[in-house]
Amino acid sequence: MAISVLLLIISAIVLIFLVPHSRYGLPMFFIIFGVVLATLSVLFQYYSSSSYVPPLYLPFRNFDIYLYRTIGRNIKLPMGIIQTLRNLGVVIYLLGISALIDIIRTNIKQGKRKKSFFETNVSRVICLCLSFLYLFFYSNKTAYKAYLLYYKIAPSSRKHLVFALSALHVTFCVAIALFMFYPLVLFLINVIKKNVTCFINTVIILVSSVTVTNVCFYYFLFLGIFKNTTKDVFKNGFWFFNNINKIPNLYLSIYPLFALAMLVFIVLSINGFFDLDLVSYSQNRILKKQIDDLNYNLKDFFHSEKNLMFSVNILANEALSDYGSKEGEEKLKRIIDISNRQMTTLSESLNSIKLLSNIKKNAVDIKKLTDEAISSVSIPEDVVLIKSYCPFDVLCTLDPYHTKHALSNLIMNSLDSLAMSESNEKKIEITIDASKEWVYWSLYDNGTGLDKRSVKKFMMPFVSTKSKNTNWGIGLPYAFRVISTQLGQMKITGSKTPGKKYALVEILLPRRRNDNGKDQNPDS
Repeated sequence: MAISVLLLIISAIVLIFLVPHSRYGLPMFFIIFGVVLATLSVLFQYYSSSSYVPPLYLPFRNFDIYLYRTIGRNIKLPMGIIQTLRNLGVVIYLLGISALIDIIRTNIKQGKRKKSFFETNVSRVICLCLSFLYLFFYSNKTAYKAYLLYYKIAPSSRKHLVFALSALHVTFCVAIALFMFYPLVLFLINVIKKNVTCFINTVIILVSSVTVTNVCFYYFLFLGIFKNTTKDVFKNGFWFFNNINKIPNLYLSIYPLFALAMLVFIVLSINGFFDLDLVSYSQNRILKKQIDDLNYNLKDFFHSEKNLMFSVNILANEALSDYGSKEGEEKLKRIIDISNRQMTTLSESLNSIKLLSNIKKNAVDIKKLTDEAISSVSIPEDVVLIKSYCPFDVLCTLDPYHTKHALSNLIMNSLDSLAMSESNEKKIEITIDASKEWVYWSLYDNGTGLDKRSVKKFMMPFVSTKSKNTNWGIGLPYAFRVISTQLGQMKITGSKTPGKKYALVEILLPRRRNDNGKDQNPDS
């Protein structure tokens, strides 16, 4: 167990460096630090009176024994301080759970109803009350007063005191268990309802890591041999007392595995989980550097212009089929209008492309930008466009030029897929929703579909399933780069199953807040 403490301390140190880069870093740090304090309290108590013999098959067994003896020899703590250290570990753990609940709430999509102050701060209130009552109830003074009272009152009344204290003890254990597992239940319920703005990899990592930590921590301190008991209170005057001569091999074997698993999880998740949630203070610096790279890639720029020419081509063919009619005249006028606007846009773009790298922290209405992207392409008459936008305004800090072209590319990909589809009901659905921290944007089409095994391949430049005469295969990589360089996330799924063919692009973008630090919608 001593080597477990070392591994957990290393995990906590790693998390300290992740705190400025991830909102998930702080609650995970509190959780791990709480486990460290609680474990140290157990080691301090058992050093002087219990046998500590790790099993022979345990890796680094001698080093574990050395750490245990070093801790015990150099740090001598009285029983009262040990109990306080244990209690602080539990309270710090609960603070981490409370912080985790707050983060999960910021990823839940917001509705029309305005939430009350109590609803938005209920976890903090419960955590503070539970922590204060826990420190008071499991304090040394409470245990000692109960011990004295037990021997002062009549023997016939002692069973009532034991029952009352035991009932409160069980109530605390149940309340802490409910509070520890509440964020997981809250998160999973909203995941099932598709009411969260995060992807499945975040769900898996968050749920698995917190579940394992909660189970191990709760069993270690509330169910196993190291738990607080009212029996110790009335017998020794302490909530937790050394009642064993040897720490079982089960604890000495499983606990290091848990600590190692936590360290491995944190290290492996740095690029796959924590990196997905960079805080806003570094947005400008990162955006400027990444957008500079984008501006040097002119093939992306010309690809966007190719999409516009593709729209003109569709209109021209439709106008040709309606030649001589009023409808044909209207379509030809639209072609002329698009051509004029395009020439103006090209001139302005070529004159100002050097200024694009000077990114400013401007708020962009993602719904308005999406409508502009839709207007820049031509939707054929046989395609049904469905727009499902949230009823409140959502703003993002992003570069409107590149983002608009990225969204246009995604829409054109869907139109290309629908053009090759034999479906009688061709449909494109664009959805925009938001949580407190994230804006959710998705594009669905029922065209030729997408093979799940080929998704990664489509992120490579010049890879396309469509004709090379009409598609250069750089739309998806360009869109992915635009989203990722603006601290967003992009995911593509689909199916080529007959009768269920579809492609779905999902995007998460950091949500913009106003100058007062509040959300732009009135419901927050």
